[in-house]
Amino acid sequence: MKKVIYLVAITVFFLVACQQQSHSKENSKTNTKKTIATIDSSLNIVPYHLMEDHFYRVVGFSSEVEVLLIEQQPEGEQLVQYNLLTGKKKILYFSKDDIIQAFIHPSMKQILLQTATNEKRATVMILSNTGELLHKFQVKSSEISIVWNPSNANLLALAAFSDDFSYKSYIYESNKEKLHRFQSANPFWTWLTDDSLWMNRMGNNPLNGGTLSIIDWKKNQEIPQSEHKVIYMSCFKQSKIIVTMDFKHEEFQYVLQKGKQKKVWKTPAVSSFSQWFVPEIQWLEDQSMMTLLPMKNGIVDDGEHPFQLVHVTLKGVQNIGQFKNYEPITCSSKGIVCLSGNNYETLISTKSYEMKKWLLLKK
Repeated sequence: MKKVIYLVAITVFFLVACQQQSHSKENSKTNTKKTIATIDSSLNIVPYHLMEDHFYRVVGFSSEVEVLLIEQQPEGEQLVQYNLLTGKKKILYFSKDDIIQAFIHPSMKQILLQTATNEKRATVMILSNTGELLHKFQVKSSEISIVWNPSNANLLALAAFSDDFSYKSYIYESNKEKLHRFQSANPFWTWLTDDSLWMNRMGNNPLNGGTLSIIDWKKNQEIPQSEHKVIYMSCFKQSKIIVTMDFKHEEFQYVLQKGKQKKVWKTPAVSSFSQWFVPEIQWLEDQSMMTLLPMKNGIVDDGEHPFQLVHVTLKGVQNIGQFKNYEPITCSSKGIVCLSGNNYETLISTKSYEMKKWLLLKK
């Protein structure tokens, strides 16, 4: 009997000890977690002063407090990381050739640059977020469009254009360093899965919208879908959004979907340069999104035309603030801050809707 009691006591002792050790490890992990720096107020940021002739373009957020931009120097162009809270500047990469395009992967771990030494060849480079060169390849065209898979940084879809506007379509697998050719009815896509792209097959009149197709690039096969009158679509992880045209009421219909969950809303339809104009969707890390929604019908190019900055989830559309006219925006992965303006020179704190110029160009 005493042996039984002793064994039970020992068992309880070890269970309690294991639980305490487990809690201790969990607490240790929690305590060692790094706190992600964020901008609480636009008033706290340190503006960046730069000569106007040194500025090329702003790329976007590389973290919640850091922005990437490209600067021009006499010897070439450099990719610069600027911390909005501390005012510290770091040169991540220098190129003797012109930097034509630059993208930050949604994971914030990699950066893509396209450079061109001549009119017949483009060089594409993939860097780490510290500026280390990871991959490099060339395409026989100086005019290329690039769509980076948001869920898999190893996959790029490229369209390489010729002088006669014909094009060749490619998939680049960076982990295998292979360039695959595939056929496509048009050169503009959105990644749907690692094996497939979404394509909007347009008719003769773009104002009528198009019909969605799926391109299986591995099988080089196009699969028509049922959605029609499509004027915009985008995917991120398990979420997707499709914008179609309601011609009867002259409205855009937005459908945000994740699995079986769906959110539908409508806005007045607007056009630009004789095409329907849907402002770009900014996906956030939690699969919600930021975007601008038109507040009235009309033509964006005809002067003052108001837009609402909104945060959209499956639960609803939250109004953040209002723009007098359309301005391009780009947001951090958490959506706490966004940049707006033709040069992305203004920082917006979305929680309090404060604005402040962070980029000050001097002549």
